[in-house]
Amino acid sequence: IQQHQLDPVVHEDLRPNTYVFNTVINCWSKSKEQDAASKAEEMLVAMDSLHSSGIPNLKPDAFTYTAVIDSWAKSGYKGAAQRAHQLLEKMEAKYLAGDIDLKPNTFTYNAVINALAKSGEPDAAARAERVLQNMVNRHSSGGNDDVKPTTINFNAVLDAWAKSKGGRVAAERAEEILEWMDRLHKNGNRDVKPDTITFNAVLDAWARSGDQMAPRRAEQILNHMDELYKAGNKGVKPDTYTYNTLINAWAKSGERGAASRAEHVLSVMEQRYRDGDNDFKPNTRTHTSVIDAYAKSGERGAARRAEVILNEMQRLYEKTGDPEVRPNVHTANAVCNACAFTRIEEDRAEALDIAFRVFNWIINQKDLQADAYTYTILLSVCANLLPREDRAARFAHARAFFESCAQNGYVNDYVLRKLRQTVTDEEYISLVGDTSNMPSSWTRNVRSSAPRGKKGGHHHRAPRRR
Repeated sequence: IQQHQLDPVVHEDLRPNTYVFNTVINCWSKSKEQDAASKAEEMLVAMDSLHSSGIPNLKPDAFTYTAVIDSWAKSGYKGAAQRAHQLLEKMEAKYLAGDIDLKPNTFTYNAVINALAKSGEPDAAARAERVLQNMVNRHSSGGNDDVKPTTINFNAVLDAWAKSKGGRVAAERAEEILEWMDRLHKNGNRDVKPDTITFNAVLDAWARSGDQMAPRRAEQILNHMDELYKAGNKGVKPDTYTYNTLINAWAKSGERGAASRAEHVLSVMEQRYRDGDNDFKPNTRTHTSVIDAYAKSGERGAARRAEVILNEMQRLYEKTGDPEVRPNVHTANAVCNACAFTRIEEDRAEALDIAFRVFNWIINQKDLQADAYTYTILLSVCANLLPREDRAARFAHARAFFESCAQNGYVNDYVLRKLRQTVTDEEYISLVGDTSNMPSSWTRNVRSSAPRGKKGGHHHRAPRRR
């Protein structure tokens, strides 16, 4: 550009054009550098400026905008999805004003929908759906197949609704979108057809909804999938994810008998897997979700049943060597959770023993390590199951867990808060000291997003005297 501007006649062959800029912008789009999106947009702005100054063959086109939008979609920055959406709206406005080179295509809409769907931003699901609706409207009003919506677009929007924290409203909206897909397919759009991923997203929306009817509605949807599959629709066959989502719905429901229902679903999976269908193979997440259902149930014997499932997983792993069924730290944490929140008085002593056994199991695994949540839950075990008047036992166990936590670098605000609830103020100070000046080694493995003493920004006040 500089050479051409110095002498446009001599360096006519160096005149910049859209192809050259698009190539560089596309490189930024595909790079993983932190400022790739802003660099790509800077080049778009430069193209506009140079074109306005009189360079005719340097005009942004649909590829230019789509590459910049894709850069923002991949950036992971807060507000990136909104920026991608704004660029799409700018394209659409210019196209409607007569700039035929800026007609958005399927790739453009895909990038914006995916950016919104994965952003977690407020109203992201509704905004992603509006973009999808624009696609459908443009295609149905005589648009070419370059804006034809597909199952992938719909599934991305469904996933956004599932993760929107919109409760029952979001789940019902997901079902309406599923019905919309079905209508489009029956009206001749062969590229929009509900598949297993579609149904799984609707199931997930119900599982996350917190609604009282969620697990039963999820069961109805799964049964409908089964009926469609048995009737010949091979594209909607339920799979491990489908069943795991149903188990998760039961686990989160808090309904009486939910843990037994979750375990029944597991038994159905096991039977279908034994019958030769690998699509129903229970995995680590399956078993962990069932344990989680027991942890949330407060039922008599919940901790014992949770430990039994953990032990069965370990035996299966040792027998088969299959890593897909190996219990992990999340599995162990779920068992400890069942112990910590044991409600039945007669179960408390056994639950305490189980929690200590599970912790010993973790530390005896060569490539498994307790994490911050493990220590938080184990301190909850001490706080909830050891008698408050037995200060010596509470302090001894709490100290052992806290020292192990500090040694492994997992001290965060949740650990400190639970420790304070377990021991006296004097004991807390003797263990922790000044929380604004904790050794950095105590927090070295805490995720940057989690609160952590001095570096996390949330300092603990000195404990109140009791």
